[in-house]
Amino acid sequence: MSNLEYAIGVILSLITLALILAAPFALVHSRSLHDHGPGCWWCHPRLLPRKRR
Repeated sequence: MSNLEYAIGVILSLITLALILAAPFALVHSRSLHDHGPGCWWCHPRLLPRKRR
């Protein structure tokens, strides 16, 4: 196994572990009755910053 294959495997394992650990928090957050509003980065993700006019 080359170093590149090993590094890719480790990165994929870490991403999988992070997703498994985050899943319960995402489910609890999405099922709550509280309105989080537009400031909630989980409900309203912003990939690009807002433009100032």
